[in-house]
Amino acid sequence: MMRVEILGPTSPQWTGVLEATAHDFYHLPAYAELSARLDGGSAKALVVREGDRTLLLPFTARPIPDGDGAWDALTPYGYPGPLAQGCDDDSVDERNAFATRAMEAAAEVLRADGCVSLFARLHPLLGARPEPANARLVQHGTTVHVDLRKSDAEHWAETMSGHRNEINRAIKAGHRAYFDEVFGHADRFVQIYQATMARVGAAAHYFFDHEYLMSLREALGERLKLAVVEIDGTIAATGLFVETGKIVQYHLSGTDEAFLRDRPTKLMLHFVRGWAKERGASWLHLGGGVGGGEDSLFKFKAGFSKERSPFYTLRLVVDPAAYRALSRARHPDVDETHLEGFFPLYRRP
Repeated sequence: MMRVEILGPTSPQWTGVLEATAHDFYHLPAYAELSARLDGGSAKALVVREGDRTLLLPFTARPIPDGDGAWDALTPYGYPGPLAQGCDDDSVDERNAFATRAMEAAAEVLRADGCVSLFARLHPLLGARPEPANARLVQHGTTVHVDLRKSDAEHWAETMSGHRNEINRAIKAGHRAYFDEVFGHADRFVQIYQATMARVGAAAHYFFDHEYLMSLREALGERLKLAVVEIDGTIAATGLFVETGKIVQYHLSGTDEAFLRDRPTKLMLHFVRGWAKERGASWLHLGGGVGGGEDSLFKFKAGFSKERSPFYTLRLVVDPAAYRALSRARHPDVDETHLEGFFPLYRRP
């Protein structure tokens, strides 16, 4: 029998599940609260129990404009799940089957509570891939990660020759990579990061500011690391990394335009890879390309490792009748049953 609960961020059950299973910072209540503030909603988590198994999925509950009190669910920015606890002895198929049953049971509870749809970003390294009814599991390419259980020699052998040459040149030239333990360069990080986003034409919601950085630091504490690369005493590149258990995530970074030819981010990732291995982490997750594509960003990351993991999103229509009515009211000429495109359709501009 499935037991479904919708928890708030102060619930000890939320942290209790995390304490009992491998997780990432995207699953933390404090991060879910920060993400919910940015997305204009409230932080929640689904917890579904079946015997000794438990599924946890953080999400933001957002009111639907002109939705007569209806709301929808969006998981936090990044890769927040779902996690499947108590499935260590299960096969991949058994774990996914449990997650599917759990999400179908959760959909009934969500629908009764006024939820219309749920959009979830799955974790490339953890959790399960549910495929409940009235849903689509959509793959968005692959992400790159470094298996830190390999030797330094194996890491160097997997590093693309061009990356190796530029890293060697940077070290020989005296370029320095380190962690800013007290975040004394926080303002400079924001300046460089936002300039980088402007240079690459990123969408507005990627322009995280100083308030976000300080809120992220408050939410994550010592998990959050600010990496810096200096060239001749000037900050050339900076990046945010998050250490959670055995996983180190490459979260955000930027390069000063004046130092683009020096490729300082390559030295930064080389430095963090070595640091994470010394810390005893198992994976350094670098992420993928823009929108999951194998673009220049993906190829840059792929130059550090041959390891790949698929990235999926789950698009679940919780209340088909309400979803159909909202979508047809706003986009009457679009097939609302096609879930692979913009989701949920009724929020498409």
